[in-house]
Amino acid sequence: MLAFIIELFKVPAVILGLVAMIGLILQKKSFGDVFSGTVKTAIGMLIVSAGAGMIVNEIIPFSVVFTQVFNLQGFATGSEAVSGALQSAVPAISATSAAIMGLGFLVNIVLARFTPLKYIFLTGHMLWILSVVVASGLVFAGYSEIETIIWGSAIQGLVSIILPAIAQTSVEKVTKNSNFALGHLTNIGTVAAGYVGGLVGNKEKDAESLKLPAYLNFFKDTAISVSIVMGLFYLGLFLIAGPTKVAELTAGQNYIIFAILKALGFTAGILILLQGIRLFLGELVPSFKGISDKIVPGAIPALDVPVLFGFAPNSLMIGFLTGIIGMLIGMVVSSLVFGVVPLISIIGSFFTGGTAGIFGNSRGGVRGASVAGAVYGFILIFFSGMFTHFVNLSQYGIKGIGHDCTDAVAVSFLLQNPILGTGLLVVFYIVLCLFKKRKATA
Repeated sequence: MLAFIIELFKVPAVILGLVAMIGLILQKKSFGDVFSGTVKTAIGMLIVSAGAGMIVNEIIPFSVVFTQVFNLQGFATGSEAVSGALQSAVPAISATSAAIMGLGFLVNIVLARFTPLKYIFLTGHMLWILSVVVASGLVFAGYSEIETIIWGSAIQGLVSIILPAIAQTSVEKVTKNSNFALGHLTNIGTVAAGYVGGLVGNKEKDAESLKLPAYLNFFKDTAISVSIVMGLFYLGLFLIAGPTKVAELTAGQNYIIFAILKALGFTAGILILLQGIRLFLGELVPSFKGISDKIVPGAIPALDVPVLFGFAPNSLMIGFLTGIIGMLIGMVVSSLVFGVVPLISIIGSFFTGGTAGIFGNSRGGVRGASVAGAVYGFILIFFSGMFTHFVNLSQYGIKGIGHDCTDAVAVSFLLQNPILGTGLLVVFYIVLCLFKKRKATA
């Protein structure tokens, strides 16, 4: 039964559908309204997942060819892969992480109910990764399963509410409201990169309101601009590679046609994702009012990074492209400093490098978005190299993979000394609460 519940919590559509249902019931809506709101929220999230999946599928060939063309050697970055490998390799982590995920969510709700920070972390796969990171830190430190579950649940709840709080000022600069927060394990990296972008940028030159000549106005259409950018990206790379190197990927199709179709497929994935976001936010935000009124007054849902994409599509693409540049620099620096080479993550560059670009644009315009994307790309690779260098997972048979979530790495290092790390989290949480309270009374 517990395994079934944990599996449900890993499915974003289920989580958000249940949240919408509870919120609407608490508002005493009719059965029809509850049913409609629940289904539409779940469907909206499924559309988002379908769009994200399509984006990933369409970008994989680019990532493979990019690695081959530039002869990049190293290990793949993916926090999901690291978490899955740890659960498989270490039974104690598998036994405790599920309980930490569930109980930690309850701790998050209790903290949101009784303290000034009102964020409820609802990004299921990120909660799963975090629970494995927390369980790993405590298990490796020698704590028993019971100690790991109790202590780990408290840490999980603290981190789940701290991370959205860190990003909220940046989110509100983009959205101009506080309808939702960001629930992701890259908030530290994307927010820091956004501030750096703001320091060197010019806020007056907003990437979303660039003035173009009349004959270039078609670039203002997201579908057209993304298609052109990705088309040039794909075609340029495939022309450099040549038909022989990409023959296995194209399966007999002309490599130029294949590249164009992949670029258009990527664009289609973005449009599907944005449509899903509009649908589920349109249902979730009003329904969440029931929870914020009755259970956790003032509660704010912390959601996955794509919720920001529709607010700044140009900045998203800028951050994506410069994120790759930052990752390439990070590979060189990581090899020199740590002696390991994390490979660039094209997918990570799009979803979270793009988010950094959005934050950078809100503070420093076009230049801010460009710098923020590059800074974040560098941070992601550097953090991954640092984790692999200092945390020896090869003793558990885990090789060839490393984290791509900056915050997962940060929590891992905090838990190298669980007592000190937990103390720092508590102190930081108190500081955030005081800051929030002071801001509310200002």
